[in-house]
Amino acid sequence: MTEGMGREDAVRARVVDQGLRGLLRRATSDAHHRLDSGWAGHDLQERGAYVGFLAAMAAALVPLEADLAASPPEALPPDWPARRRTDAIRSDLAALGHPAPPAPAMSRAQPPAEVAGLLYVLEGSRLGGQMLLRQALASPDATVRDNTRFLRQGEGQRLWPSFAAWLETRPASDAAGAVAGALRAFSLFENAQSARA
Repeated sequence: MTEGMGREDAVRARVVDQGLRGLLRRATSDAHHRLDSGWAGHDLQERGAYVGFLAAMAAALVPLEADLAASPPEALPPDWPARRRTDAIRSDLAALGHPAPPAPAMSRAQPPAEVAGLLYVLEGSRLGGQMLLRQALASPDATVRDNTRFLRQGEGQRLWPSFAAWLETRPASDAAGAVAGALRAFSLFENAQSARA
């Protein structure tokens, strides 16, 4: 830490040097690697593995999206409704004969500074989903191939570039909160993944 700087000031200084996206990428790289590694041995062409993947994703995604929806609109990207994937993952799970997680009993608005970090993880999972989509579409099981709404959601909408542009409009004072939000989101996904292993 730079001498004479508090933790929050040091984080803000790194945002100026790296941009918020770069800071989030570095702060979450270990968690990101653990999550990716946890799915490495799963063959999403196989129905059971695919359903397990969707169920684990839904266990984290549904409550996160509910909490984000309860957050102040000014803390979210203007196209937030187009980014939501809860309905898509619920539809896939229902078509595959698996119950979707219920809506959370109570959603809680997220601190505005944490919203950017939560969204960073959710939008990053959409990017990673493109590789997984190719695997699911190569399945010999038509029920897997026909139920990829979650992995396809937002196709052709250039959601990552518009999110990255929005992310860089966040104030440097939100940096520590954004990192905390991203790490919390990764933790929810890791816990859901471990419960399905």
